[in-house]
Amino acid sequence: MQETLQQILNSFETGDSKETKEPDKPKETLEARFARERIEYSGRIKEMSDKMKDIFKVSELMVDIYTERQRAVEYYHYLISTFKKVNRKYTREWSEKYQHYSYKSQVRFPNERTKELQILSEMSDIVETREEIDNHAKFINNTIGTIDNLIYGIKYKVEIEQISRGK
Repeated sequence: MQETLQQILNSFETGDSKETKEPDKPKETLEARFARERIEYSGRIKEMSDKMKDIFKVSELMVDIYTERQRAVEYYHYLISTFKKVNRKYTREWSEKYQHYSYKSQVRFPNERTKELQILSEMSDIVETREEIDNHAKFINNTIGTIDNLIYGIKYKVEIEQISRGK
């Protein structure tokens, strides 16, 4: 009985319990996930560009291109809403830490910039997440622009093909 009680107390201290402990699964980092998604989107753009070469695949491309654009737009808006949530957390934590170091802490800083650097170093995880989401959102936004350029180019591809056939 005493041994069981000690195990329970130790599990609370270390933060692991038998009920919540799961087998070790490698969790994909945000950076790795975004890198994989950038490769996937780049591959899709390449596939669509390759379909542009053959006039007989342009009709198939027209179906695919609008679907891919809509997926990218929806994903972009998802990223922006996630960025907004992370930014809200960042602002809240920044404010709390600034108040702490300005009025409650015994640590005195020679200037504001030193205080800001201290706060940023303590918030490095959220700052990194925020930057990664922002960077990925910019990539997706540029991908949407590339898809728009392909849509714009379809019209001219068809016109050039008609000219080459003498129509």
